[in-house]
Amino acid sequence: MQRGALALVARPKSSLAPEAAVSADAELADEFEPALPSARPRRLAEADWAIRAQQLIPRATIEKPYELAPLTLGLEQLLGKSEQELASPAELAKNARAYISDEDVDKWLEDFAIPKDHLARCSTPEELQEMRRRYARQLRLECSVYEMAVDKHLSSHEKVRALGRSTQTNAAKDLIRKWMPQAEVYIQSEQKKIKAGKHSTDSNIYGPALMLVPHDALAATGMSIMLNMCLVESKGPKFIKMALAMGKAVQEEIILRKERATTTKGGDEDKYFLQVSKNIKLESLKVRMKEYLETVGGWDKRLQLKVGAALVDCIQRTCYVPNDFGDVSTPELCVAKGLAPPDPAFIHNYVFDRNRRAGVIQLHPKIADTVLATNPDNNVLPWTARYLPMLVPPRPWTGVVNGGYLKLRTKVMRQRDSAWQMDCVQRGNMDGVLKALNLMAEVPWVINKEVLDVVLKIWEDGGDFGDLPTRTDVPLPDPNSPEFADNPALYHKNVRKIEQLNREFHSLRCDTLYKLQVAEEFKDEPELYYPYNMDFRGRVYPIPPNLNHLGSDLSRSLLIFRDRKPLGEHGLRWMKIHLANVFGVDKCSFDERVEFADAHLDKVVASANDPLGEGDAAWWKGADYPFLALGVCFELKRAIESSDPTKYMSNIPIHQDGSCNGLQHYAALGRDLQGGSQVNLVPAPRPSDVYMGVATQVMAKVENDAELDVPPVDEVEARLAELKQEFDEAQVMLSAVDNKSGSVEEAKCNEVMSRMRELRALLDQARRKKCAQFLNGIITRKVVKQTVMTSVYGVTYIGARKQISARLHETFLTKGHIMDEQLEDEIYHASCYCAELTIGSMGDLFNSARGIMAWLAKCAAKVGQSGQPMSWITPLGLPVVQPYRSKNTRQVRTKVQHVLMVDNESQPVSIGRQKSAFPPNFVHSLDSTHMMLTARRCLEDEKIAFAAVHDSYWTHACSVDVMNRRLREEFVHLYEQPLLEDLLTELRLRFPDMYFDDVPQLGDLDLHSVLDSPYFFN
Repeated sequence: MQRGALALVARPKSSLAPEAAVSADAELADEFEPALPSARPRRLAEADWAIRAQQLIPRATIEKPYELAPLTLGLEQLLGKSEQELASPAELAKNARAYISDEDVDKWLEDFAIPKDHLARCSTPEELQEMRRRYARQLRLECSVYEMAVDKHLSSHEKVRALGRSTQTNAAKDLIRKWMPQAEVYIQSEQKKIKAGKHSTDSNIYGPALMLVPHDALAATGMSIMLNMCLVESKGPKFIKMALAMGKAVQEEIILRKERATTTKGGDEDKYFLQVSKNIKLESLKVRMKEYLETVGGWDKRLQLKVGAALVDCIQRTCYVPNDFGDVSTPELCVAKGLAPPDPAFIHNYVFDRNRRAGVIQLHPKIADTVLATNPDNNVLPWTARYLPMLVPPRPWTGVVNGGYLKLRTKVMRQRDSAWQMDCVQRGNMDGVLKALNLMAEVPWVINKEVLDVVLKIWEDGGDFGDLPTRTDVPLPDPNSPEFADNPALYHKNVRKIEQLNREFHSLRCDTLYKLQVAEEFKDEPELYYPYNMDFRGRVYPIPPNLNHLGSDLSRSLLIFRDRKPLGEHGLRWMKIHLANVFGVDKCSFDERVEFADAHLDKVVASANDPLGEGDAAWWKGADYPFLALGVCFELKRAIESSDPTKYMSNIPIHQDGSCNGLQHYAALGRDLQGGSQVNLVPAPRPSDVYMGVATQVMAKVENDAELDVPPVDEVEARLAELKQEFDEAQVMLSAVDNKSGSVEEAKCNEVMSRMRELRALLDQARRKKCAQFLNGIITRKVVKQTVMTSVYGVTYIGARKQISARLHETFLTKGHIMDEQLEDEIYHASCYCAELTIGSMGDLFNSARGIMAWLAKCAAKVGQSGQPMSWITPLGLPVVQPYRSKNTRQVRTKVQHVLMVDNESQPVSIGRQKSAFPPNFVHSLDSTHMMLTARRCLEDEKIAFAAVHDSYWTHACSVDVMNRRLREEFVHLYEQPLLEDLLTELRLRFPDMYFDDVPQLGDLDLHSVLDSPYFFN
């Protein structure tokens, strides 16, 4: 096993990204429209998605380039043009996605009114037309790509055939073009059966939904999603995941068509229903169609599943593998001609996942080979992109579903199947929350092209740096190796480990490709905007899921503010402090951080001049966050080389991060002076490092245990085994005695049992010593940091053990160790031991936080006993309802298979989950409130840029001082309110028959000391 590749998975700065496929529990994932290779001098070649999506061919035999392709050309540009025309610079410019004719602008804006305040910003006719152009392009981006594909289908089919150029088009689209006619015919025949009343119990449920979308749009939707998901998933997506994604896609298509019909001039809510039902005579079907249309925004998962499964079945029955001549036939035609029937393109199979059988949809290997190999220079990234960064400011949120994108329907809250939550949100006073979301959405961004160019070059050279995963899989071991000669089971075990590792690499590559694809697509845009929504606790997230500033080092480095502002008096200093921070030099004073930057200015300049060079030029690569560091190097070099740095116009975001922010909120809630001093709520000459404080305590305990005067574990276990045998013999002798009480045999048994208890205690000490000796010199701040950070959010012992185990794996991989079975076992036991020490040390330092957590948990348990979920209202007016209920699975029959589906909404609340989740959720609701309050002060009152990643606040270098003052003022203002007392009063009013304990006694922390604490956020 190659250590370099293995180290990637455990790399601290890269978490395993969620697979880029459509999630069953989320909105449709972002996807893209494929394109021809551009004639520009340096574009990337191809995004290889998933040769690994097949289990049906040997994994080691396939080459995976994992490259990126241009997106600027779409299907309409691939048809009817010669290669010479496509290579023409003028044609390329005209066909770029950014291009839109004046006629098309008028068409797209026909039923859309640009906000008047935006129009007022235009002072010339040229500016007005450019704004209209950007709004038209945004509407085009949001338009249903399935509908656009259908509009082009007939003409494109004939053009490609006439030109004989099918092999020059994108292979995936070429397949869809060939499959489309049969799929349309089959779906249309199914719709005719539904219309005629020839339906089963199942079709009586899904049929009305399928009647609300034209057959051609259903075919395009189904084939696009199935091909995309099967290419992305390494083993093939689970059937339930695909069916839910398909059902949601149909639901979104209906919503989009309904809204378009409603907003057309003279349109009303019944217009679309009249369109789709005009030829239907079956009254019961029309009633169900109208019901589905009226409730389309609230379909439950059962309906989504049945609708999606029906469409999956239609696509499966009509898509077949092309023959050797590239033609697609059907089994019926092949039988009539005396030929062997074609293989289905999509195979419904079963696999075992965690000892449970699960249905999956797999792509035929020949199809995957065709898509990936026929056009190696073409993009095979999914082309159904919907939730992308915006070209114009988002619509302000005015309600639960009214805001965000111009036409795409999104919700202000990412709910978890909680109708109660959404009802509370709709009835609540959300003005303050919506105001914060709207202000943040008005901040314009651009792509950092300097950093992007470097990232792309590293990716082209194989990746394997920072957040870029390696582009090559770990090779499978040689089965003929001597180490496997006498142990074939070991070979198969290693193969399974490596295949799992490579599947994780595949997910990382897919996620990386999405990010790079979005950055490439939007890098020349003069401005980008991000619409925001929130989870049920109020934590804010950008809606575009792939490239956003909440992501990793790579994502954050690629986004910078659009507006440039002069550094001013202190801006250069803050830029240097930011540079030190991204290098991990953040445990010292600000002056020391500036000194660090000054001492390395020559390396800053060298890095900016030649970022891919050696020596000093590679200095930036040693940062904790290397791509962010590179962006600062580019900016800092220009600033220090300018004639007057105070006038240098900068747009790099400067970050100010909370110090273990969860503990900061707990310390403020309990006025805990000791805890507050540990997390910088009180002024100090240097920042207090709570993580290092815990690590120091753990290290002291480890050193103490490593010196225990006890025999080795093996020796104690051997002695214990001997005693166990002696005890068994004594038990046998005792059983032969009639009068056992007071007998010699009973005394013998008791004496052996006593010695066994002593040996077990000795064994525990011996094991602690062994773990301590294993960990001695290895415990660092980094090993305990995640556990300390999440302790205030209710991390369990098992969670802590897993976190520490991951850090220990990283440590040993970095040192070059091979993860054999013995080392894995040692790490497991050491992480159990270290987790116990870490949690114990946390209790010693933050007694007040523990007391508040316990009180909050008791309150939630009381509420749960009443049969209600724990709920509360944040200081900004957001109603929060915890969605945790007892899990109940039920079997749902679909056209393809039976599936087990979790149904929680109708179940009683889970008291255990309500209790354990309330303390962290309550604190999360408060940290989101603090962020929103700060956002309003900065954006509305101070007119400075502001962005946030939960407890990391960003602004221009020149406005860091202003932001720092305002975030401290808002924190003090928030916690001057008696939040715990208000919660207790609310609970006693709502549940008068229940007894709730008084609020824990508060400490003597002076909240106003936060105003003068320089390292509160730093």
